[in-house]
Amino acid sequence: MISFRLSFKIIIKGVLTVENIDLKIELWKKRLLDLGKGNRLINFKENKRSSIKITSPCLGDAFNMIVIEEKSLNFSYPLKSVVNENSEEQGDFLVEGEIRTNQTINEQQGILKSIKAKSKTSIEEQGINTLYLTFGMIKWSESDNDEIISSPLVLVPVSLKIDSINEPYVLTLHDDEVVVNPSLVFKFENDFGIKLPEFDEHNDDIKEYLSKVSEIVMINHWKVTDEVYLAILSFLKINMYVDLNKSRDKIVSNPFIKSLAGDLREIIQVPQDLNNYDHDKNIRPIDTFQVVDADSSQQDAILLSKKGISFVLQGPPGTGKSQTITNIIAEAMSEGKKVLFVSEKMAALEVVKKRLTEVKLNDFCLTLHSYRANKKDVLSQLESTLNLPKIKVQDDLLYKLTELEEKRKKLNEYQQELHTKCMPLNTTIYEINGRLAKLDDTEDVMFSLDNVENTDTEKLNKYKYLISGYADNLGRVNKDGSANPWIGCGIPDLTHDLRHNIDAKLSKLSPNFKIFAHIYGKILKFLGADFDNSVDNTKLLIEILNISVKSPLIPTNWLQSNIEELIG
Repeated sequence: MISFRLSFKIIIKGVLTVENIDLKIELWKKRLLDLGKGNRLINFKENKRSSIKITSPCLGDAFNMIVIEEKSLNFSYPLKSVVNENSEEQGDFLVEGEIRTNQTINEQQGILKSIKAKSKTSIEEQGINTLYLTFGMIKWSESDNDEIISSPLVLVPVSLKIDSINEPYVLTLHDDEVVVNPSLVFKFENDFGIKLPEFDEHNDDIKEYLSKVSEIVMINHWKVTDEVYLAILSFLKINMYVDLNKSRDKIVSNPFIKSLAGDLREIIQVPQDLNNYDHDKNIRPIDTFQVVDADSSQQDAILLSKKGISFVLQGPPGTGKSQTITNIIAEAMSEGKKVLFVSEKMAALEVVKKRLTEVKLNDFCLTLHSYRANKKDVLSQLESTLNLPKIKVQDDLLYKLTELEEKRKKLNEYQQELHTKCMPLNTTIYEINGRLAKLDDTEDVMFSLDNVENTDTEKLNKYKYLISGYADNLGRVNKDGSANPWIGCGIPDLTHDLRHNIDAKLSKLSPNFKIFAHIYGKILKFLGADFDNSVDNTKLLIEILNISVKSPLIPTNWLQSNIEELIG
């Protein structure tokens, strides 16, 4: 696991009044609104990547079949190959469906494929449906001389699926509310003072509703058409805008919203005693309810969460953020708290849900916002959770927690001794082992140091200096020290007088040494000896020659006699 840092930095700049927070809210609302021509809910244009016009059935019939009767409607589709009664393969064959479009069959298939992919991505990543059938299109303009703008009126959430390439695309009603275009409602009311009527799909007729809207906008010379489109649309931000309007009182009184606006007076600061907090020393395993691994920085985050302190948890992918969130949820559950986990991406929700499932806590999870969630599933989850049997912690588990505490204590003591500086070198065992590890490939040299247990830093540095100097000098002369002519020399200091005496004696020795070497070689050759040239071998040769001189001579007449007779 890669650990990450948590940093807490709080800067207070003045004090915000209620008026300041109101200004902040207005600023947020403006940023949420997208009422320009770039918004497809305001300026709708047919796009072959995200929309297609429905030509059949007509607006009224399509609405009744999809919304009222909740039928599944097929698009027309091509069969790539058809075999006739003579078993002969024919060309493309069009299978008529209930839905037809304004595109050729091949273009239609490509557009539907793109729309389905975009809708699926939105559902899987954000848990929201963005695919709608639009009923009615209002043609309007900002002023008399401006271009005509088309905006969809009634939005019906739908789903699009296909079982195989040889099957048709199927359109069905999605489990969401039918709404009047919220962006258009807001713009018309704020810019033109036109309030579009509400629409109830169960009690209102779609054609009558469009006629009512047509009468309202007729005064501006605008008109409403009976066009139907299948399109990718999103109006999440307008819903957030509405929430800001409805919940203003709650927002201005919420300490976290105030902090986002710049007022940090109600935010709990990080207590000094939580900095560099020793979790092992202050928290017993029996009081810990973490369900997955956590390093020290992640434990800091969990502790702050338990203390009710607001913080930001940052880290690149793979650093354990979802693990930390899982532990935070588990700790909160142990205290009987409820946790709302919100994410823009569905993948983040799924990862945390998966981790909670792996540790058997999925029975306590309730999916509130997902394309899989429906009323029946929610009620079923609530029932299974309420009917869970109560569990009592067994004695053997308590023993294991006690055992864990003892093992953790031993590990901490070992770690403490490993990193405690020892005298007289004022160095830790960990540091010494680190230095020794670098010498694994170095040849062992056996030597002794007097009073080594009292060797302090000053003495150690002196030893290192002397050894380093010796190694440098030895390396300059010869890599093999045994071949050095001065090997074994015990002169402690080289004085000027000693240098003069050595030079004088060597100058006299040099010619005599040449004569000696010549005679030494002849003797070795005569004797057939194989001696190295050294002082010790010279001494040995002299002893041999002295013995030879003292030895009695063999009588000459022995050599002239018959050797065999002498032996016999």
